This record gives sequence, C-alpha cells and structure tokens, in this order.
Amino acid sequence: MKLKSVGLAAVVLLLFGLAVTLAGEQKIDAETEAWLRQFKLGPYQEPTLYELALAEGEVTIYSYSSRVHKFAATFEARYPGIKVNAFDMDSGEILTKVLAEQRAGRFSADVIYLKDPAAVVAELYEPGYVFNYIPPDIKHLIPPQYQEPLLVHHISLDVFIYNTEVYDTTPITNIWDVTRPEWRGKFLMPDPLVTTEYIEVLATIVQNADAMAAAYEEAFGSPLVLSPGVENAGYEWIKRMLGNGAVIVRSTDDVSNAVGAPGQAAPPVGLTAFSRLRDKEKNPQLAFDVAYGMGPVLGVEHQVVVAVVNRAPHPHAAKLLIQWMMGDDHGGWGYEPYFVFGNWPTRIDVSPPPRAPSLSDLAYWNTDADFVWDNYAKIVDFWTLNR
Repeated sequence: MKLKSVGLAAVVLLLFGLAVTLAGEQKIDAETEAWLRQFKLGPYQEPTLYELALAEGEVTIYSYSSRVHKFAATFEARYPGIKVNAFDMDSGEILTKVLAEQRAGRFSADVIYLKDPAAVVAELYEPGYVFNYIPPDIKHLIPPQYQEPLLVHHISLDVFIYNTEVYDTTPITNIWDVTRPEWRGKFLMPDPLVTTEYIEVLATIVQNADAMAAAYEEAFGSPLVLSPGVENAGYEWIKRMLGNGAVIVRSTDDVSNAVGAPGQAAPPVGLTAFSRLRDKEKNPQLAFDVAYGMGPVLGVEHQVVVAVVNRAPHPHAAKLLIQWMMGDDHGGWGYEPYFVFGNWPTRIDVSPPPRAPSLSDLAYWNTDADFVWDNYAKIVDFWTLNR
C-alpha cells in the first residue's frame, strides 16, 4: 500500500527503517498499516468530534429542566455552526414522547436529560431506545456507580422544608409529624403522577418500612398499628399523609413558593427539591430552609441521567453536547447552570458549590432503582386509591 506523506514525517519514518521515496510516498507493510489503523494515525487519523458534529449542524435535546436553554446558549457560543434545539418538559413527558417516537419509527431526539432513572432504564434503556455515553476524557473522574447503566449528571435530594420567617427552627422533626391534626391541610408535595421523581421518593419510604415503624414509635410513644389491608409502615405513612389533607401541587417550585411566602401567620411545610433554595437568590423575600433536624432522614436522593437516543439523527453532536453538559473541573461550561446549592456533581474533581454541605454529613435515603421499578405500578395504584 502507498500512503502520501511529506517533510519531517518522512524523515522520522526513515529513522524507523520504513521505506520512503524521494517523492514523499511511503511504502509500508501490512503490519505497520494495521498499527496505523489501530491507533488512528497517518491516513487513519479521525476528524475531531467538533468537526464531525459541525457536519451534522444541529442537535436536539429533551430536558426536564428549563435551564437547558442556558447551557444550549453557551454550547452554541463555544461551538459555532451547531444549533441546539432544546425542548423543556417534565421527565414523564420525555419518557412518553420518546417511547411514542421510537415505536413509530420517528427519530427526532438526539439526547434526553431527565429524572426518574428507574423508569428510564426499564422503559427506554432495556428495550434499546436509548444508549449510554460517557465522554472518554472524564470516564476516570466518574465513580462506577454513576456510570452504568446510564451516566448520572448530578445528584440532588428531595427534602422537607419550613418557613423561616415564622419558625426559628424546623417545626417538624419527625416524618410522621405531617400526619398530626395540627398539620392537617398544611403539608404540600408535588403530584408524583406529574413529577415522577416523587414516585421514587414514595417507593424509598416504602422500602424503609422498618425505619418508618421505628420513627412512628419514637413520635407517638407506641407501636404503629397498620390500617386494614396496608402492607407496611411506608404505605401507612402515605395513607395517613393523604388522609390528613395533604395539598398536592404540580411542581417543586409550587411547594417552595407556598411554604416560603412572606407574611403568613401559620405557614405550611412541604417536601420539595433541595435545589429550590436557589430561588431565594432571585426572590429574597422567600423565607424557607431545609428541615435539617428531621428524622429518620431529611429526605431522599434522586439522580439525573443523560443518554443518547436510539437512531439519533445527529449522533456526533449528541456526544459533544453531553461532553459539554458534564462541565469542567470547576463546575463550569455546560454544567454551570446546575452548579448550585442543592445539587452535587458526580465528577470527583468538582467540589460542591460554596456553602453546600457534604452529602456525607446529611441523613438521607438512597433510591434503589430495581425496587422502585418493581413497585412502581403498585405505588401508583395505592396513591390513586388513597388520594
């Protein structure tokens, strides 16, 4: 085989004993050609990911977060010539939309970015509708548990909050407090049928039934007696919480805005995303904080995952966008909109945002994706029956 080469490259190859003509043509044997092909050198050198993405010209992402528009803008500025088509919708809507498109053979999305990984893995990953992609240059910086089956972009917590204008410290210290008569109609949480990460929260409470039973006895001084037909203390908490007039709203910011609104005589408490604390920077009148003194835990972990969609029309641009989203070692680039109090990066070289507590210092429950999915329908049915 003859390969074109010029100048110093020819001299270097001569030093290695390869035949090079005066005209600059290299004569290489099959073994050397295989080596060049393996390590993508010489004529087999690949275009950069940006060059490949630039040829595609655009990338489409379905995102659970409106902040997609922020990192889309910085991506377009960093990589001129690649347009980001960003769609902001709930995680459940993303799942439903991708399922419908894949089953119909309409391949529109390149990247999905959403919560509720248990449903994503079962409904999209296992059937082959989405695939994992970990940027090679940061793979060694992501702990194994956040690499598979899908790349985890960041971790957050769903936590109990209270109004700090009225209360100096949290008025609720036990998860069962929200079932007491004095909190009737004064506990808010997002609708898990709309904001599906809260099915994960409920499933995790159910999974930790023994701790829930112990917490009940600590709160009331006597063992928990389950209602007829109720399986365990986790389900009993759901039943009693709903029976105590819990206010079910659409989103996490509905909770934080209601709990933190100033000028209330008897404000409610709520369950919402830890990262909603960032809202106080935009609206300093909001007065709420995390109920750090809650037992047995202050909240439940949830993960946000990112994946490439099957038959993505712009696969190289999809990979480049995910690389951008994972950010740099200071929480910058495309990760910057999520480098906020209440989110924790999965990259080990990125410290949490200023003033953020370490996850190791907080009492919370991890979600178990297998348990969540195995009990998903059962929990939805129980919720619907008792709502």
